[in-house]
Amino acid sequence: MTNFPKWSDIRTDIVASSGGEEAVTEVRRRSQAYIDAYRLAERRKTLGLSQTDVADRMGVTKSRVSQIERGEVSTVETIARYVQALGGQIQISAVFGDDLYILRGTDTHAA
Repeated sequence: MTNFPKWSDIRTDIVASSGGEEAVTEVRRRSQAYIDAYRLAERRKTLGLSQTDVADRMGVTKSRVSQIERGEVSTVETIARYVQALGGQIQISAVFGDDLYILRGTDTHAA
């Protein structure tokens, strides 16, 4: 059997060689934004909507929708407007240990 090192034993060196905790956190944030954007774009396609359709509904350019779908624009306000253009709504949750609060009433004026 091969002995592989434990992640906890090598993590510090890997993180340091990757630019530190802040760099790793930023890569994680960008990766999640890309995944979220991809999923929204797939939903748009499933609904049979073009980027132009969504742009018209949002009151923005097709280029802006493309940026959103590439994960380059991921503010809550912008994503909420995009989701609304697809016919959905955003729910924001606050988590406190085992307690979960669903918050509603997001302001969606900025794109």
